[in-house]
Amino acid sequence: MNAAAARHGRTENGRTEHGRTEHGRTERRAQAVIFDFSGTLFDDTSVIRAERLVAHCALRGREVDVARAQELCTGILAAVDSPEGRVRRADADLSADRHRRVWTGLAASAAGGDTLIAEAFYDCVIAADGWRPYPDTAPVLSALYEAGIATTVLSNTGWDIRGSFHRSALAGLVTDFVLSCEVGIQKPDATIFRAACERLGVRPGDALMVGDDAVRDGAAAAAGIAAYILPADRSPDRPRGLAAVLDLLGIAPPGGSAQEHVRAQAQAQT
Repeated sequence: MNAAAARHGRTENGRTEHGRTEHGRTERRAQAVIFDFSGTLFDDTSVIRAERLVAHCALRGREVDVARAQELCTGILAAVDSPEGRVRRADADLSADRHRRVWTGLAASAAGGDTLIAEAFYDCVIAADGWRPYPDTAPVLSALYEAGIATTVLSNTGWDIRGSFHRSALAGLVTDFVLSCEVGIQKPDATIFRAACERLGVRPGDALMVGDDAVRDGAAAAAGIAAYILPADRSPDRPRGLAAVLDLLGIAPPGGSAQEHVRAQAQAQT
């Protein structure tokens, strides 16, 4: 039996029991949920901040004041998001070396940038403590774990994001990680979605993809996987809307909806 399947109580052919609605009607539900990382489980709007760049520059031996750091952050992000920057970043997530080379190169090319600034900026991007889970991430991952639903984090990323999960005490709730820089494939290639399912021991039709990008994450449909795309609007201190996943799977605690349960747990954490 596949190790991930065994952990979540599935049979050899990867099937789980059907879920029951509150009316007692038996329904088929997903056996696994595949989550995107940035902008889905962890906030991506507060990673690059002047205060963090100041701190990482200091660790590399250079003093930079907050005002200057803000100018640098603005300039570097402009270079990263420029037409040339987007072209250079297109395949950057396929390997860790390529990701570092592309991102530091863009950072160094920005106004006021140099090698040390570029490396400090890159430190901000990949440091585990810079990524914060949304308030509803832990409650939803916990509910899925308790329900025996396997989970994978599938991310286009150029570094190992597991550190952020360990730091937030969430790693034990995730069955597997499929990272583009480790497998050499990235979304929207359907191959990476199929690989995620194979590693979990489930068929594509028995999985649900959850993300924030209609193009990259929505491409799961080409692999035969249903996709749920979150709203674009987000904030680090506001639930991301992940409770909808529990509703889709028919997972709800007694005496209330999944939305109410997750909201209460998220508020208890703040």
